[in-house]
Amino acid sequence: MEQGIIVASTAAVAGVKCRQAANGAVYDQSGKAIPLHDAKLEALADLVEELSGSPVLVLYEFDHDRERIQKSLGACEVLGGGLSPARLDSIIKRFNAGNIPVLLGHPASMGHGLNLQRSCRHIIWFGITWNFEHYDQAIARIYRQGQESDRVFVYLIIATETLDEKVVKVLVQKDRTQSDLNEALSVCGNEAISGT
Repeated sequence: MEQGIIVASTAAVAGVKCRQAANGAVYDQSGKAIPLHDAKLEALADLVEELSGSPVLVLYEFDHDRERIQKSLGACEVLGGGLSPARLDSIIKRFNAGNIPVLLGHPASMGHGLNLQRSCRHIIWFGITWNFEHYDQAIARIYRQGQESDRVFVYLIIATETLDEKVVKVLVQKDRTQSDLNEALSVCGNEAISGT
C-alpha cells in the first residue's frame, strides 16, 4: 500500500485485496495487515451478543480476520492447521459440550470429518469464500446427522457494495447447479433401478 493506494499486480490479486478490504484490513507488500474499518467486527460482536452465549462457529478467510476477531471478542479457540490430534479432539469435545461459546475456523481447514453439531446451531461467515465445496462442507460440520436442533442458522456478514455481494451470488448459483446435478443424477439412478 503506497500513500493510501492498494497495489495489485493482477486482477486476481486485486480481487483478493477487495475481499480483504471488505473484511476490514488489507495486507501491504510486506505482508503487514493494514486496518481499514471495524464494521464487520462490530456486526459480529452484535450478533454474538444477540445469540446470548449459544455456541457459534465463526468462519474467517484471512489470518488478519482471525487476529482481529480474537482481539475484538477475546480469546477464542481456533480450528486450523498445526493442531495436534489431541488438541483438536479436546477442542471438538469442549465445543460439542457447549463449553466454547465462539469457535473460529478457516473453511479450508474444516473440510470433511469434523463433527461439531452436538450443541451448535449457529454459523457466522465473517469472510466469505469463493470455493463452494469449502462453503458447503464448513456448514456441513454443523448441519448434519446428529444435529439436535430442528434448525441451523447460517449468517453471512456482507459489506454492501463490495465484492462480498458478488461472492454470495456466485455461491448461490453454484448451490443451484449442484442441486440440479444431484436431482438429475437421482432421476437417472431411479430410472436405471426401475428399468425404464
